[in-house]
Amino acid sequence: MEQNTVPGRDHAMGQPSQTTNEFARLQALAGYDILDTPREREFDDVADLAAEICGTAIAVVNFIGDGRQFFKAEVGLGVRETPLETSFCRQAILQSDFLYVPDAARDPRFACNPLVTGEPGLRFYAGALLKTEDGHPVGTVCVLDTRPRELTERQQAGLRRLARQTMALLEARRNARAQQIQKELQERILDSATDYAIIAMNRSGRVTRWSAGAERVLGWREEEMLGDPAHVFFTPEDREAGQPEIEMELALKEGFAPDERWHLRKGGERFWANGELMPLKGADGTVQGFVKILRDRTRQRAEAAERSASELRFRSLVEVSPQVVWFGNAAGDITYCNPTWYAYTGLTPGDTGGDGWAGVIHPEHREQVLGVWKQAVATQGPYEVEIPFRRASDGAYRWFLARGKPVRGEGGRVESWIGIAIDIHDRRQAEDDLRQAREQLRLAVDATGTGVFDYDLVADELKWDARILSFYGLPPDAPVDLNVHLARVHPDDLARADEAVRAAVDPDGDGVYDVTYRTVAPEDGTERWVSAKGQTLFDDGRPVRLIGFARDVTEGRRAEQVLRETEERYRLVSRATNDAIWDWNLAANHLLWNEALQTAHGHRPEDVEPTGDWWIGHIHPEDRARIHATIHAVIDGTGTVWTDEYRFLRADGSYADILDRGYVIRGEGGRAVRMIGAMFDITERKRAEERQRLLAGELQHRVKNTLALVQAIASQTLRGANDVNEMREAFAARLISLGRAHDILTQANWTEAPIGEVAEGALSVHRQAEASRIRISGPNVLLSAKAALSLALALHELATNAAKYGALSNEGGMVDLRWLVVHAGDGPRFCLTWSEQGGPPILSPPVRRGFGSRLIERSFAAEVGGEVRLTYAPTGIVCRLEAPLASMQERRDEAVA
Repeated sequence: MEQNTVPGRDHAMGQPSQTTNEFARLQALAGYDILDTPREREFDDVADLAAEICGTAIAVVNFIGDGRQFFKAEVGLGVRETPLETSFCRQAILQSDFLYVPDAARDPRFACNPLVTGEPGLRFYAGALLKTEDGHPVGTVCVLDTRPRELTERQQAGLRRLARQTMALLEARRNARAQQIQKELQERILDSATDYAIIAMNRSGRVTRWSAGAERVLGWREEEMLGDPAHVFFTPEDREAGQPEIEMELALKEGFAPDERWHLRKGGERFWANGELMPLKGADGTVQGFVKILRDRTRQRAEAAERSASELRFRSLVEVSPQVVWFGNAAGDITYCNPTWYAYTGLTPGDTGGDGWAGVIHPEHREQVLGVWKQAVATQGPYEVEIPFRRASDGAYRWFLARGKPVRGEGGRVESWIGIAIDIHDRRQAEDDLRQAREQLRLAVDATGTGVFDYDLVADELKWDARILSFYGLPPDAPVDLNVHLARVHPDDLARADEAVRAAVDPDGDGVYDVTYRTVAPEDGTERWVSAKGQTLFDDGRPVRLIGFARDVTEGRRAEQVLRETEERYRLVSRATNDAIWDWNLAANHLLWNEALQTAHGHRPEDVEPTGDWWIGHIHPEDRARIHATIHAVIDGTGTVWTDEYRFLRADGSYADILDRGYVIRGEGGRAVRMIGAMFDITERKRAEERQRLLAGELQHRVKNTLALVQAIASQTLRGANDVNEMREAFAARLISLGRAHDILTQANWTEAPIGEVAEGALSVHRQAEASRIRISGPNVLLSAKAALSLALALHELATNAAKYGALSNEGGMVDLRWLVVHAGDGPRFCLTWSEQGGPPILSPPVRRGFGSRLIERSFAAEVGGEVRLTYAPTGIVCRLEAPLASMQERRDEAVA
C-alpha cells in the first residue's frame, strides 16, 4: 500500500543508488572506458555548442563515477574532476532526462550547497542526461551560471540534442575501440599459428599478407614477399603446368581449392604440404583476393608410408596364423578376419559383417557375448571373454578365448579395433571335469553338514575348510595348526582328543581316527560337540598324511536337554502369562485353555466349553466367517502357521482386540492332528495406534496449511521489496504477526480464538509505544483458526502501513479499530473498520496497489470469502472488511476427518 509523497521526500539528496541500480549504472559507464581519458575535440565541440546555445559562462560534458564526476569536456571551469558531494549532476541523474534549476538559491535541493552559498556562487543549472540504450544514466551535458537564468524551449531542446549526440559519440568511440581490439586480436591469432603458412593474395595472385607461420614454413620474410607472385613456393613442374592459376580458378568456382603436393622452401628443398586456397570476399560479397593455408606434412607422409609397409608385414603374419585374428573400425564393425576364421566357421567375408559373425556362437551364450562386445565398444576399453564357436566341418562347438582392444591414434581417440581368438577347448574340458569332481565332493560334504581337514604330518601343516573353522569359532581365513586345535578343545575332552590323534598316526595301529569332543571359543565361551573321523596314510610304515571329515553334532547331543528345558519353560510360561494359550485336538475337536482365559477375559473354567465351536461362537459376528475360513485354510492345507486379528467377546460383554497365532502339528500323510496357539490382547495397542493416526493427520494438516501461508507471504514479500534489508524486515514482521496468532490458537487447542486477543496480538508491536493512539472496540467474537490467521495478517499490514506513511507516522495521528455483527439479509455478517485520522494528508490514491493491499485481499478476502474496501480519504485511509459471520467461525477445513 503506497501514498503520494512530495518529490525528493523519500530519498536523501544525491544518493542515486536508491532510485536506480547504481552497480549496473557504474558497470554501464565502465563499458565506455571514458573516465580519466584526455580531452577530445569532438567532446570539446559539444561543450562549446552547449555554452553558445544557452548563453552561459560554464558548460560541461560530465560523467558521474563512483564518488566523483569527470569532465570529459568543459568551458569556464578549468578543472577535469570534482567530488560528487556538492555536485548538481548527481541530482540530475535521478531525473528522467532533464534537470532545470533557474535559481539554485530558491531551490530547497541546492539552496544550502556550498557551491551556491560560497565560491563560485552558482545560481543556475540545466542538464540533459546521457543515458544508455538500457536506460542507465552515465552523465550529463550541462550548463551553469553564476546568475539566475531562464532557458527557452528551443535552448532546452538543443541541450537534449547535444546529449544524444554525445551518446552517439560514445557509442562510435566504443565501437571503434572494439574494432581495433578485434583487428589486433586477429593479427595475433594469425601470427600465433606458427605451424600453418597463411598467405593473403590479391586477385592476380600477388602477396598482400604473409604470416609468421608462412615465414617459418617457407623461409621467406614478409617484406621479401609483399607484392610478389605467390607461385614461388610451387615446384617448377607445377608452375609450368599452371597449377597456381588452376587453384585460383577452382577456388572462385567451388569456394575452395584443395592443395596436397610437393612445395619449395626458400632454400630450394622440397616438402610435402596439404592445405587449401579460398576466395577472400569483401563486405559487399565481391572477391577481393585469396587466402592460402599450408601445413608441412612431410614427416607424417613418411610415417604413413612406413606404417603401410609395417601393416603389409603384419598382415602377412596374420594370414598364416593358426589362431583367429580380426580387425574392426572405430565403430566396432568387423573389417577383416584371417583365413583361419573362415576355414573354421565356414563363413564368407560378407557373412561376417555387422553382427553376422555372432551367428556361429552357441545360442545359449550369444546374447551374453554380444553384450560384452558392445559394452567394450561403448566404453572404448579392452575385453576378454570365452566363446563357444561352431565348427563348420562337423557342427561341434569348441571354446575359444577371445581378446580385443581398441587402437588409439593421436589424442587418444579410438581409430580401430584388433582382436584374437585362441582355441582353449581342451583346457576348458579338463577344467570342467575337475570342477565337476570338486562340485560332487562339495555337494556330498554340504549334504551331510560335514567339514574337511587335511593334516600333512611331514610338513606339520594342518588345513581346515571354513565349516571346521566355524566349529572352533574361527573366521574363514584364520591360520590353524595342531596347537590351535588343542587350545580350543574343552579341557574335560582334551586328553581324549589328543590320544585319538596319537593312536591314528601310530604305525602299529590301523590309522583310523574316530573321536567326539567339545570345542570352546575363548572369545565368547561358545561350546560345540564335534564328531571327527579320518584315515592316516603311511609311506613305508611312516605316517605322512591324516585326512578326514568332521561334523557338528551339538544339536544331537543337546536335543534331549533342550526338549526337557522347553517343556519346563512352557509349563512356567503358561502359568505366568496373561495371554490365553490354547491346545486344540483337531481330531476330537477338544480345546484346552490356560488360566489366562479367566484372568484376562473373565471366562470362568466352568463356563467354558472345551470345543472349537465355543471359541468360534465368541468371535465378533463381523469377524467370525473370516476367521473360520483362514484357520481352516491352514488346517486343511499344508501350512503350519496361522495368524490373524479379530474381536473376542469378554465375559463382561465387551470385545477385546486379539492377535491370535497358532501352529499346526501334522501326522502321517500330512493330516493336521493338533494345533497349539496363543491369544494376545492388543486392545490398548490398537487404541494407541488410532490416537497416533489421528494426531499425525491433524499435525500434517496444520503444518501444510501454515507452510502454504508462509510460502505465499515469502513470495509476495520478495516480489514487492526494493532491497534485501526491506524484504528481510517485512518478512520477519509478518512471520512474527503470524506467530502471535498461532500462539493464541495454540492456547485454545486450535479450535477458536477471541477477536480481541487476535487484534491485540497483531497490533502489540505498535501499541507498546502507541497504546493511546490505537483505539479498539467491539463485541466478543470467537474466530476460527483460518479466520484468526487471516485477520491477524490484515491488521499487521494496516498497522505497518500506518507507521510508515499514515496516522502513526507522526505524533498526532490516531487509529480507530471497530467491529460489530450486523443481523440482516441472508444471515449475520461480520464488519470491521480501520479508520485513520490526523496523519499526513492523502492528496490522491496511489498509482499502483502495494503488497499490503494484495496480502489483505489474499489473506482475508480469499480465505474467508469476505470483501475488502479501501478508501483513500484526505484525512487518512479507511479499510472496511466484511464477511459472513459463519465463514469467520466455520472450522470445516481445520479438522482432520
